[in-house]
Amino acid sequence: MSFLIHLLASAVLAWSVGAGHLGGGLLAFALLYLLARLLGVAVARLRRYARSLEHGISFCLWFIAQVFLATYHVAALVLARRVDVEPAILAYPVTRREVDKVTLLGTLLTLTPGTLALDYDPEQGLLYIHALDARRREDMTDILIELERRLLAWLDASKAEGVTP
Repeated sequence: MSFLIHLLASAVLAWSVGAGHLGGGLLAFALLYLLARLLGVAVARLRRYARSLEHGISFCLWFIAQVFLATYHVAALVLARRVDVEPAILAYPVTRREVDKVTLLGTLLTLTPGTLALDYDPEQGLLYIHALDARRREDMTDILIELERRLLAWLDASKAEGVTP
């Protein structure tokens, strides 16, 4: 869109030079160029907002599905005739050590049935998590990695890409 307005502004400038109306052509060129720059910034901001909204909706739907799966898993463990669980405390190395992001990750883990965020060591970057059933530790860490990846993708989607007005 911005490219088309740049092209139109250049055409207006070329026409005004050819027709001998240089003053009016320069004014029209300047106005069209300013409009192109403003639209370019608005479109970039709109694109960032749309990308953030898309990541947010995707994350929320995925997380709701994970909560339902964890609820089913915990209910199956509780209702089984023989309760066979292996609780454990896992030390998960977080990707980014900002306290606000780790707090959000810990809160989301605590909302998921069968897991509980216990503590965070900012010096080592470890989030300590209690898991009700950690027989398959690879599955637990895979879920944690995917949760953190999706959460950070959502939070980072709204960051600026170097857009200048």
